[in-house]
Amino acid sequence: MRFLRVRSRLRRRRRPARPDEWDPLRTSALHAWCMDNGVETRPQYLWPLIHATHAARALGIPKITAIEFGVAGGNGLLALERAAAAATDLSGTDVEIVGFDTGGGMPAPSDPRDAPFLIEPSYFEMDEAALRARLRSAQLVLGPVAETVPEWAAGGHAPIGFIAFDLDYYSSTLAAFGVLQGDPVRMLPRVPCYFDDLFGYGWTDFMGVRAAIDEFNAANAQRKIGKIHGLRFELPAAEFHKPWHEKIYLAHLFDHPRYADSEGRVDSRWFDAHRLPAD
Repeated sequence: MRFLRVRSRLRRRRRPARPDEWDPLRTSALHAWCMDNGVETRPQYLWPLIHATHAARALGIPKITAIEFGVAGGNGLLALERAAAAATDLSGTDVEIVGFDTGGGMPAPSDPRDAPFLIEPSYFEMDEAALRARLRSAQLVLGPVAETVPEWAAGGHAPIGFIAFDLDYYSSTLAAFGVLQGDPVRMLPRVPCYFDDLFGYGWTDFMGVRAAIDEFNAANAQRKIGKIHGLRFELPAAEFHKPWHEKIYLAHLFDHPRYADSEGRVDSRWFDAHRLPAD
């Protein structure tokens, strides 16, 4: 028992101190602090929301929208609510949450790049009543995304700050990219995105999400979706071999009128590390 108590104390001592303040290069430090201090949610939702809510605060934006495409049973949307609550507590920026889904499971594939050899219609069916009973604030938008996205995007919503894509299909993902079109001020200048379906048999450069990203980038000169490289090297060692950080991308809106506005002042210690030491 004494050994267990000593181990417990050692674990507590290893917990990182909460960063004094956030800056654009320290999102990972604040993310690590949250995960080590009992924030129970999906890290792939927490990291982007910590960044997006703080960036919005620096830009004077009081509320953002976080979207999950592909709700299915609802575990992800509940995790998004928990991640948003933590990010709001830390940043003061409110988060409006929206989940898009057919409500009836996977639709019939409409393109060979949807991997019809892997996925059958009706997979991932939603129990809508059970999910609605557990949601705290998230809204559900049900129906084919090709139909629901244009209607929702035309309505009033806070600027989009984070999007999680879990639609599996090339065709559905490409339709969901409609939220990244239109008036740029209805989004943050840079929108963190999480893409779930990137790894495993069938998901090559010419299938599913990757094919949809390539098509979006080819069709848009001023808006591009690209992977955030090397994020694993900013995270604690325990996160290094987990797959989520390899699926975090950034949607750049180069035509956003505030693209060049500062997201926050970089900590002076970053500059100190690059100066020559005194003689």
